[in-house]
Amino acid sequence: MARAYLDPEWRAVLRTLGLDTLRAWWQGDKGEPVDEPNVRYGGELAVYRVQLPDGEGRTHNLYVKCQRNQHHRTPRHPLWGEPTLHAEFRALRRCLAQGIPVAPPVFFDTLRDAAGDTLTVMVSLGLDGFDSLDRIELAALPVARRWRLIEDVASTVRFMHERGYVHRNLYPKHVFVAWRAALGCYDVRFIDLEKTHRVFRRQHLFRDLESLARRGDGVRERDGLRFLRHYLGTPRLHAKGRELARRLAAKRPQR
Repeated sequence: MARAYLDPEWRAVLRTLGLDTLRAWWQGDKGEPVDEPNVRYGGELAVYRVQLPDGEGRTHNLYVKCQRNQHHRTPRHPLWGEPTLHAEFRALRRCLAQGIPVAPPVFFDTLRDAAGDTLTVMVSLGLDGFDSLDRIELAALPVARRWRLIEDVASTVRFMHERGYVHRNLYPKHVFVAWRAALGCYDVRFIDLEKTHRVFRRQHLFRDLESLARRGDGVRERDGLRFLRHYLGTPRLHAKGRELARRLAAKRPQR
């Protein structure tokens, strides 16, 4: 089982607010529901958005995931499984250690209540100022900004894959970007890492590229080729790159 966690930068704030325990988050005002609770795997997961001060005069959005049960079997837990939030929390910590850009967790804990249910809470810092890819209209961007967005997303996905990690649920709604005018580039972050894990064979990485292509509304063929060239780190596509481009184009929504 994962250990309780308090982010060092938020430890004093959460303790001052009385939010440094699982029961405080579970029983208190968790804020605004983000969407309908997810009911699967024999349990339930609800996500809330709450605003908290950081102790230095700034207010931040935080996302609170409250899970009851929802176990899935793993090699380490073949019989009863473990809560899916445990896998996501581990993936977040491992990605941060590798420099992979994600929304950092500020609190995590789990316990078994008197009824025998497993309660798990994970609180992550919101990506204020970011937008998910599915909310960005590519056609409305100036050409140079559109190309830069495609290149920066491709480079960040490549960075994750080069570190040996595959997201396995990499839809545009799970990729957040923010334009950094002073740098002339996009800051790219990943969310929802429940299925993220290390891989040792490159063919497993295709699933991430396929997921992005399949939900890539508004992405033109030229955009897809630009993405692939920057993902592969080459100015021209070789034979295998052209074959990969054809496979991904087949997954892209037809206009």
